[in-house]
Amino acid sequence: MHLYERIYLDLRRLVEEGEVRPGDRLPSIREAARKYGCNKLTAQKAYDLLSGAGLAENRVGAGSFARSSGSGALREGELAVSALSEDFFPYEEAGGLLAETLASERGRVFSAPPVRGAPGLRESLASLYRLPEESLLVLPGAQQGLELCRRLFGDRARPVVLAEEPTYPAALALFRPAGFIALGPEGPDPEEFERFWREVPASGPRLFYTVPDLHNPTGLRYSRECKRALADCARRREVWILEDDYLSETDSASTPRFADLVPERTIWIKSLSKTTAPGIRVGLMSAPESVFPRLETLKAETDPGPATWLQLFLDRFYRSGLYGRHLASCIAAAAARRVELERTLARHPGLSWNRRASGWNLWVTADREPVIDAPPWAEGKHFGSSQSTRRSFRVSFLSAGPSAWPAALGRLESALASAFPPG
Repeated sequence: MHLYERIYLDLRRLVEEGEVRPGDRLPSIREAARKYGCNKLTAQKAYDLLSGAGLAENRVGAGSFARSSGSGALREGELAVSALSEDFFPYEEAGGLLAETLASERGRVFSAPPVRGAPGLRESLASLYRLPEESLLVLPGAQQGLELCRRLFGDRARPVVLAEEPTYPAALALFRPAGFIALGPEGPDPEEFERFWREVPASGPRLFYTVPDLHNPTGLRYSRECKRALADCARRREVWILEDDYLSETDSASTPRFADLVPERTIWIKSLSKTTAPGIRVGLMSAPESVFPRLETLKAETDPGPATWLQLFLDRFYRSGLYGRHLASCIAAAAARRVELERTLARHPGLSWNRRASGWNLWVTADREPVIDAPPWAEGKHFGSSQSTRRSFRVSFLSAGPSAWPAALGRLESALASAFPPG
């Protein structure tokens, strides 16, 4: 694969998965060239492909902006984007916290952010996520965490990567896994996991990319026993685990993390925007001492991190208790919407889903691959290539705000009636 094709695929995944939303500005060609270590002509070829696919719009003097496939822009409340609608955010209370931040932090608000992140925010997040503060890096989004890991291990040799099936599309594009392991009701089969690492070449780094709690897209939660078996194998086989913590804080039933079970072999990554608001592009990474200095250096070379004012505001947001109240409100909304959504799906034959799953998404499997123009869901083909995955689709039911939800549910009902007519 040529480098410009890889850049194109990475950008395409960001748009199709909703990491960059329609109307948002894409990274500039110069930024892309710097990130991938190529010249601007190579990056330009990738952007030309993206425009040709109808996923980007070039505006003279302004740059390139994301578009959705088909219609050119997503309608309000589109259920294909895995995001928490900004309409849930507690603006009035947060406005007071922001004013306090600006008033009391004048000397720091617009200063350059520390490479590791603002100390107060790191302390707050260390407490919230029960991780050592000295292991944390604050990032401009979890996507950078994946890119830092690719560079960390790719600098030595192309790593052997194992991923779940299905899995997060941006990770597919970034890591290009050498193998896939199917998800069962409790998680991957530990014997298959062991067999894969026993049979692949021993040279070069070995990585397992996983979303083990409230999995994206399936909402699956690995069992405690499954995690322990995989952690034991990772330790024996010297496998690195890239643990993408999607929504574990939204469900008290989540089991111990790989970061707890095998911390010396686990790099843990978190996107804060998934439980705050899409525009809060802040991520978090925890890494063991053996690789932390190298990751810190790579981060300093690429992006200093989120703006200092945003980090200072988020520190107050978490410490004040407002985040906890906001999260509880979102969890309640998700529970109510899941009931409505399951009631809608139940009216259509041939559809099944895991009623024990949780999170902001519902992964639906059909008895045949749906064929419909511009569906209001994320098609399974973006998450893997198996027949079962291609017959599935993800509905992200908190991407619509309260006022947009009834219409979004109505569009979903119409699309389901077209793709799967009731018997």
